[in-house]
Amino acid sequence: MGQILDLADQPDSVLEQAALLLVEEFNEPQGWPTLQLARVEAASVIREGFARAMTDDGEVLGWVGGLPEYHGRVWELHPIVVRREHRRRGIGRALVAAFEEEASKRGALTATLGTDDDSGMTSLADVDLYRDVPHHIVELRDLGRGHPFLFYQKLGYVVTGVMPDANGRGRPDIYMSKAIVSSRHDPGAP
Repeated sequence: MGQILDLADQPDSVLEQAALLLVEEFNEPQGWPTLQLARVEAASVIREGFARAMTDDGEVLGWVGGLPEYHGRVWELHPIVVRREHRRRGIGRALVAAFEEEASKRGALTATLGTDDDSGMTSLADVDLYRDVPHHIVELRDLGRGHPFLFYQKLGYVVTGVMPDANGRGRPDIYMSKAIVSSRHDPGAP
């Protein structure tokens, strides 16, 4: 495996690779539609939060971003992407660990993320979730295509909600969260 670096400290060539990953390697159905939009996204994540990249011999294998919410007590994991040919080798797991470590240093109590089902990969797709949201969440299952929520569950994330129709009718966003042991005292804590 490679090394994890702060994307903010990398040369333009590395930032360009990170943006390109959002266009070419993001799954289901498509990530960012243009390189320009991906550049804006990467720059925004770095400016507003932080980003870590796994590199090997100058090649970006994947990267993860973190964005603060709730005065920094909650950090959103957004985005995460790994080159297809390097998946299932522990890179995503290492990137999530790097995200959690940095979020902890910045005072996080909770890590959160949204994992869209915009291509019918889970039991939450193509149903009227409003009829009984809690029931549908409890009964959530993968439909055999390996939705990313399974990856996050293995890392200790739990489903904390769903946004029905976030990506169009019958295409929800699944919210997941995990407690973080903060390395910084929270002045807002009771």
